[in-house]
Amino acid sequence: MPVIDRYYVGGMTNRKPENVVRGNVHKGKGWEGFSSSPSTLIGSLDLKQICCFVAAYEEGSFSRAAEREHCTQPGLSVTIQRLESAVAHRLFERKARGVTPTVAGKQFYASCVDVLKTVVQARQHMLDLAGNIPAQINIGLPPTMFKGVISRMLPDYLRTHPHVDVRLAEGYSGTLTDWVLSGQTDVAIVTRPPAHLGLEATHFYRDRLVLVRCANYGSRKRRKPSGHHLSELAKLKLVLPSQRHSLRQIIESGVRLDSTASARILEIDGMLGTLELVRTSDWATVVANLAVMDEAKQGRLLVEPIHGPELWIDFYLIRTKDALLSVACRDFLNCMRQTLNGLENAHGIHATPETSVS
Repeated sequence: MPVIDRYYVGGMTNRKPENVVRGNVHKGKGWEGFSSSPSTLIGSLDLKQICCFVAAYEEGSFSRAAEREHCTQPGLSVTIQRLESAVAHRLFERKARGVTPTVAGKQFYASCVDVLKTVVQARQHMLDLAGNIPAQINIGLPPTMFKGVISRMLPDYLRTHPHVDVRLAEGYSGTLTDWVLSGQTDVAIVTRPPAHLGLEATHFYRDRLVLVRCANYGSRKRRKPSGHHLSELAKLKLVLPSQRHSLRQIIESGVRLDSTASARILEIDGMLGTLELVRTSDWATVVANLAVMDEAKQGRLLVEPIHGPELWIDFYLIRTKDALLSVACRDFLNCMRQTLNGLENAHGIHATPETSVS
């Protein structure tokens, strides 16, 4: 979730709730014990309370929610208590290991997500009407997208968007997901769709995994890549990311990899180091075709298809549920898609870029 300032509307963000009347809200007595009407109580809600509630719901913890909302845990706890008084319902069951939503809390969460999204949409709509493009976009990308796409499309984007400051951050799925949740990036493209309640994911691109060797290996063994059966990977010296990465999990879902007398596994969590080792040794690796197609065309690497079955990796665009992408951000992502489409047509890449971002 982004910081509270994003939801500043008419001075409500930092205003303390007014006319909150306390009663037996924790005893299941509904409106009994309240001297004010429901309409008065609901009118006391503000966006700060709603943001804190959504954060606590999605994180399952007041302490993690406080960290996400950049406030103290006691302060957030008081905010939630005032909110429960305002709506006359207990929203969470407090436990030693965190909080779990009540039935009322679950229903209130769906409404709160809609409220926050509506506020962001209204703000963005006003910016769009004024032709006002935000000065900065922050996007997180995996190494594959940096190597295969960004160098091609970024110069054109910067030329057509001279007043937009572009900030790109490279990382793997877990790190990128954390950056989106903390507001450090507006959106990110990951290879593992997160299960976090505060995020939504849409499919962005699909690419085939290929076996990559040094170029000299091809001249010694064969002139043209012939492909490898998936089971043959178990006999090779492979440089792979550690098992927490989705790429490794995809590979091992099709073949069991163990170090033997003729086969070894070397773990490197970094594409730059992996490909540099492959270029200068007899080690091989498995990556998305998009990441190495240029070097294959230049003869710097030997890229071979994998079959029996083929292996595919999917990329997902993630953002917080309340986030509405700015015009500048949408243009950037659509430019990426157009570049992917162009690569597919020019290089015969058998992959599936999705439709435009809205």
